[in-house]
Amino acid sequence: MSGVISDNTVRSSGAIAPLTSATLDANNPAVDTNPTDGVGTKWINTTSGQIFICIDATTDANEWIGQTTTSIQPRVFCAGGVKSITGHAGVGKINVIEYINPGTLGDAIDFGDLLDTIQYFTGTSNGVNDRGVFGGGCSTTNCPTNEIQYLTCSTLGNTIDFGNLTVARTQAGACSNGTSDRGCWSGGGLAGTDNPTNIIDYITISSTGNAADLGDLIVARDYTASLSNGTNDRGINASGRESGGSPQTQTIDYWTISTHSGTASDFGDLTNTRMAPATASNDTNNRGLFMAGSYGATYGNEIDYITINTTGNATDFGDMAGADPAGYPTMNGDRGHPGGSSNGTAERGFCFGGYTYTGPGGVESWYKQIEYVTISTPGNSSAFGNLTNMIYGPGNLSNTFG
Repeated sequence: MSGVISDNTVRSSGAIAPLTSATLDANNPAVDTNPTDGVGTKWINTTSGQIFICIDATTDANEWIGQTTTSIQPRVFCAGGVKSITGHAGVGKINVIEYINPGTLGDAIDFGDLLDTIQYFTGTSNGVNDRGVFGGGCSTTNCPTNEIQYLTCSTLGNTIDFGNLTVARTQAGACSNGTSDRGCWSGGGLAGTDNPTNIIDYITISSTGNAADLGDLIVARDYTASLSNGTNDRGINASGRESGGSPQTQTIDYWTISTHSGTASDFGDLTNTRMAPATASNDTNNRGLFMAGSYGATYGNEIDYITINTTGNATDFGDMAGADPAGYPTMNGDRGHPGGSSNGTAERGFCFGGYTYTGPGGVESWYKQIEYVTISTPGNSSAFGNLTNMIYGPGNLSNTFG
């Protein structure tokens, strides 16, 4: 044998054709990279060292999967929020970051601390590239705040300053296009009473710096929520309150994360009006969930789902389970301001904590439960474990998206 690798493409001869050389670039590939070599094209980000493989070369709708040189442990995070000691009264914001191993039932584990105590902030990540980012919210220092902070999901520790959103705001929706590395914050409440915005900001997650304007939602709203289908590149924002503290909305907007400019487009409606639901998606499998939420003075346990890469109204998925912590059985899992995330194509969606106000004498009730569903299979939630504290209004993210 000569040891020479043949360029003969006739496999019946037993010769091995050379592998296609990788594209070297300082950035990640995007949905409109459109590689001439099609499916199987290898791309190396010379800045981060991340390797990508093209698994769908459809024109302007490419799908790339990030490959890491080391195994990243899947983690789903829950951070901050307002804490209760007794289950019936709040004691203030916290800075605790906890995580779960999404494939194994159990309680949350301490990860580190946020830069400040904070609630009503939201998070996203660049998936298996392993950086999580939290932005906005109401901190002890500033309410609202424009602060963005980040963590390395696989390494225990505290968050680090990333930069700032274009405007300070609370309860904006946050999502990303996964390893394509763009994160977005949409809507949210500005300083002042009942003062929502329609701004959509973006950042490049693997770098640091301030956010830039990407476009607008159809209508300004706060207490809203977002999700995406990862590298399939569609951002979704739904629910919230419109200007002037008007009743809750059921509007769903969508946009293309990597290229959007201008105003988002109408997607459809949730099954009912609400604000601040928990969200989760199964990444490129294209299903998104909106779980529980607030209806003003009341709270719900409904779970809706949408097919992210199409448009249309949401459909009933099931209900949140779990007894109300105050012991009132009529609650049946009702909760407002919970947190939500998922482990992507592994198909588990999670709901963290939450708050209710009901029962004899208008008793407040706070959750520490973590509930989960199988995103591809409609049904009610099941118990996963517990957070360390009873909280509502946390920020959430995971490092599981491709």
